Amino acid sequence: MTEQMTETSNVPETEPDTYHDQKVMMRLAEIADRIAWLFLFLFLVVGGVILYLVYLTITKRIGVEQFFLNLPNYLTPFFIGGFIWIALKLVSEAVYLMMDIEDNTRPPQPPAKE
Repeated sequence: MTEQMTETSNVPETEPDTYHDQKVMMRLAEIADRIAWLFLFLFLVVGGVILYLVYLTITKRIGVEQFFLNLPNYLTPFFIGGFIWIALKLVSEAVYLMMDIEDNTRPPQPPAKE
């Protein structure tokens, strides 16, 4: 039994044991990063438009008290955009980190002979 185990353990692997394609994972991380910046930009634009409209409303119709009562409603797009940005950046950096961990824990593979 031990002879059989040593014979099978010395057989070199023909292909690396990998669970992902590195190019696909890099593309996924880049897409998540780009979408994160897109969401941040969109929510900043929407929040800016909302604040501009609130400014126009304050100067013509409502007072400062009403502005402060509704302030959390006005800042909601900034918080949502920031949260989505942080979440997508976290996904992007996690993919890069996992790929680095996998590259550093694998022994170097000799070049394939053709």
